[in-house]
Amino acid sequence: MTDNKKHILLVDDEERLLNSMAQRISLLGFVPIKASSGIKALEIAKKTRVDLAIVDLKMPDMDGLVTIIKLKEMVPDLKTVLLTGYGSEKARQATEALGAMYFEKDAMAGLWDVIKKSGKDGNVFMINPPSSGAGIPLETEAAETGKQNLSRIIGETPEMQRLLKNIRRLSELDCTIIIYGEIGAGKELAARTIHQLGHRKNQRFLAFDCGCFSNDFRFRELVASLGPQSGDDNEMQTVFSGTILLDHIENMPAHTQQDMIQILNRKQSGTVLDGDVPPMDVRFIAATQDNLEKKVSQGRFSRDLYQKIRGIELEIPALRDRKEDIPILCRYFINRFNQTFQKQVTSVSDTVYTIFDAYAFPGNIRELRHIIERAVILADGREIEPRHLPRRLTPVGIPEPADKNQPFLTLHKMEQQHILTALKITGGNKTKAAEILGISRAALWRKLRIISQQEA
Repeated sequence: MTDNKKHILLVDDEERLLNSMAQRISLLGFVPIKASSGIKALEIAKKTRVDLAIVDLKMPDMDGLVTIIKLKEMVPDLKTVLLTGYGSEKARQATEALGAMYFEKDAMAGLWDVIKKSGKDGNVFMINPPSSGAGIPLETEAAETGKQNLSRIIGETPEMQRLLKNIRRLSELDCTIIIYGEIGAGKELAARTIHQLGHRKNQRFLAFDCGCFSNDFRFRELVASLGPQSGDDNEMQTVFSGTILLDHIENMPAHTQQDMIQILNRKQSGTVLDGDVPPMDVRFIAATQDNLEKKVSQGRFSRDLYQKIRGIELEIPALRDRKEDIPILCRYFINRFNQTFQKQVTSVSDTVYTIFDAYAFPGNIRELRHIIERAVILADGREIEPRHLPRRLTPVGIPEPADKNQPFLTLHKMEQQHILTALKITGGNKTKAAEILGISRAALWRKLRIISQQEA
């Protein structure tokens, strides 16, 4: 039987990212072929049909550009994509000269869109290099900022893909939104992205911490921002137009909640605070880490205010619930801090990833960002190791083996035994085992697949 599925060759020396991409490619209906180096990619291309090659730029034995050149010598019509975690105009120009596409790893959403479109109706791949930037003409600087912010909301898990889809949809609507998410999950970034993708993108975005409204001056500042603005001749010309984020709205004082209800009533009725001037053209977005409905039932938050702001709810998943995204997040932050601190860190050790899998990340993305920033600063080589991590993440002690003559187990082997013990205790129930281990079910499935491959 003829294999009609397209074969995509993935070339990257970082195993976790390679596996993550292969899983995504497979879910899209293609056949992923993995190669951990340029040399291995050439060996595969000699024996196997390849329809598209996605190649990492930085690899130890042969860089991505050389790999693409040699692949095209073997298969002249091969469609190719260069991936890099280190944005470079020279690399972009060289890639385009080869007739390949160029994508940076912290902005891969466009790549997945190209691949999905290329696979429709069984058509052959028709991938052309972008004319400039990401290949998408942007009408305004504000729209470009919105696209950039969208690319900063990083994640390949289903939860994050749903979040990105909902952000795009909500940006087109004119409704009040509540964003739920833990500390450091990225609520303000989501709010800014909704604003910058919407029709108010050229207007102002103001963020207020509602916990500061215990100081009446801060609330008067909010009220003043909603009032009419004066021109040079001291005549009122416009009122506020844009988006206001009410962050930590659960901390808004009771008397301020009543004032906020009045502001929302005036917005909804099409009037302003004073005078005969046009109504406010403003969108309110609230953000909270608490269950507001529960606080309302406990009498700790105004029911009227909750009803007025509850429009559409958007939930940002905690990092511990999408740990499969950690490798790509690490690459994004490494690239960012390499540029800031003039370092050349290229990877994260497997032991560090094991530590991350077991850690709950109470500070979410913000905490991971600080951890990687610290590690990049401390790293004296090209790899982030456990000694570069904060003390709270590293084990305080390692037990000695009961039998002194027994070989000492590696951390990787200890993890495998711990996983199998959890499965045995739960009678093979993977959901309960994942809860005991403090990881997601998807992460447990991935680890069990690695164990089975090693035992085969």
